[in-house]
Amino acid sequence: MGRACGWRSRAASGVPDFSDVPDKKTLAVGDVISALFPEHVPGGREQQGYRPAVVVGIPERLGLPRFEVLIVVPMTADRGQRWSERSPALYPRLEKDTAKLRSPSICLLDQIRSIGAERVRGYRGTLDAEQYRPIHDGLRRMMYHGGVDTPEQTTESAD
Repeated sequence: MGRACGWRSRAASGVPDFSDVPDKKTLAVGDVISALFPEHVPGGREQQGYRPAVVVGIPERLGLPRFEVLIVVPMTADRGQRWSERSPALYPRLEKDTAKLRSPSICLLDQIRSIGAERVRGYRGTLDAEQYRPIHDGLRRMMYHGGVDTPEQTTESAD
C-alpha cells in the first residue's frame, strides 16, 4: 500500500479526525473515507448517497489524470445478507469499529468506481495490511492481474 505522488495516509500525518474533510492529496490506497455517491437511474442496483468507501486506486500513480478522481469500493452495512455469504471473495467484510465504521460492513467489489475528489466528505481511518488483503486479492482476481485469464494476444503476419 505504498504512497505515490504525494498521496499519503492522513493517519500517518496525524490527522485522524472522522468529521474532517480531508485534503485529497493526503489520501492513499487502504484509506476508508466517507463519500457522497450520486443517485442512479434506475435506483437499487448501485450504491448511492452518503456512505463509507475504501480507496483502492489513485490514478496519479500512472500519470497526470485529466480530473482529480479516486478509485473506490463502496460499502454497505453487513446484515447477514445471503448474497454476500455466498461470495465472500467478491464481498469482503470489515468488522465494526474498523476505521471508525459504525457497523459491520461489506465491501462491494463489484461496484468499484471512480469518484470526483469533491465527493469525499471525510476520512475514517486506514486499513492495515491484513484488513486490506481480501480487498486487494479480490480485485486482483476480478481484474485478471498477473497474467491470469488475460485475453489471448493475436498477431497477424504482414503476408
